[in-house]
Amino acid sequence: MCVMRRLFLIFTITILLGACSSSIVYNNADFLVKWWVSKYIDFNPQQQPVVENTIDAWLSWHRQSEIPRYQQQLNTLKTAVTTKQFSRPQLEQQFTETLSHIERIRQRIAPDVAAIGVTLDIDQLSQLFATINHERKERAEDFVKRQKKQPSRAERMMESMEEYIGPMSQSQAQIVESYVSQLNATYSLWQEYGDVSNQTARKILLSAGFDELAQQRLADFIVNQETLQPRALQAASEANKALYIDMLWAIFPTLSPRQRDELIAKIDEYLTLLQSIS
Repeated sequence: MCVMRRLFLIFTITILLGACSSSIVYNNADFLVKWWVSKYIDFNPQQQPVVENTIDAWLSWHRQSEIPRYQQQLNTLKTAVTTKQFSRPQLEQQFTETLSHIERIRQRIAPDVAAIGVTLDIDQLSQLFATINHERKERAEDFVKRQKKQPSRAERMMESMEEYIGPMSQSQAQIVESYVSQLNATYSLWQEYGDVSNQTARKILLSAGFDELAQQRLADFIVNQETLQPRALQAASEANKALYIDMLWAIFPTLSPRQRDELIAKIDEYLTLLQSIS
């Protein structure tokens, strides 16, 4: 995974932790992000205050601008589930809105990350890429272990869904198994994409000392890096998303009153949390 995508994900994951686990995490996100970033780069005394002020600005923006969007989306979803007036286009819109949240974060932080990125010296870049490559290797090894020891993909998906609707019926489990069996394997394609992204980011960062356009190229790369994805990955990802939407749409009419109440309660839990941190 490339340096800029890594920094982007550091921020996004911390935000999602705040939005999906506890207000304590969110309200201490500035410390968590700074601590996490320090795992990858030892900033010098000139860079450190810039990084800290930038992260503080990101989090302030997210609290003021993005949390209200999450609340609106969840309220729309709650109404649809409560009234049982939920169409497949509405379900697709939920996916589209979720992706738009991530895209806005990417666009917001790209110029700042690029501005910091071009100030990194060769030692910092070496540290960053060495750490990232080490973690990629560990994740690859973990993936192989999971394939041997962990529950099947269908079982993992059912466990995830049961966190929102409670125990699933046998017929619902069969729906999940039917759709999961059609999903495309994408792990090797994501690995290939990660390699290309790393190489591209490295070239841009190493050119910062002599290319006056490096910062803009870096910002553009952060926003548009999906253009580097292999066509096979793009096609497989789109197909998997469509299958996942079809699966959820097939399950929705089968929800029992108790499962529907479980889902509404989970949405209310998130709304309460978002209200506490807005």
